Amino acid sequence: MNFPAASSGVSVGNHLNRPKGRGIKPLSASGGLVRLWRIEYFCYSPGLYKEAGEWFVEKGVKAVGVDQQALDHPLATAIGPHGPGPLRPDTCEEDKRETCHDVLEDFPLWEPCHNIILGNGIMGFENVGGDIDEVVGMRVTLAGFPIRWEKGDGSIVRLVAIVDEGDQ
Repeated sequence: MNFPAASSGVSVGNHLNRPKGRGIKPLSASGGLVRLWRIEYFCYSPGLYKEAGEWFVEKGVKAVGVDQQALDHPLATAIGPHGPGPLRPDTCEEDKRETCHDVLEDFPLWEPCHNIILGNGIMGFENVGGDIDEVVGMRVTLAGFPIRWEKGDGSIVRLVAIVDEGDQ
């Protein structure tokens, strides 16, 4: 699927009902954001939230990959007022000026999409980059090759898309 890069947008279930294809199980959402890799990438990327995680579970998705810094909207991560955050209080203040209310009114949960999908056995890939745009909309087999990380629960991976024969 391809989502246009939009500042601070939230992708929820209704945005996800647009994919076309045959039995889409691994899902990669691309908005071209990985090319930014600076403050815009980390603080202003659109993101997923609780409803998207629930949608993935409902649809039986096996894996989700996004070309943004986290599965969830930045303000639902430690960039916002969650966990050890806010890592970027300036971003929280900017959001408050624009919305006239506290970040926690829009993003009360800490990484809900992350927690929902991983809690339901759905793999999550963040910072998906490289040539991802070349396979958007194609049926592919994804292979992730992690680094060795003793006692780690996540890892940097080399994510490889193998284009299915019918989509070449």
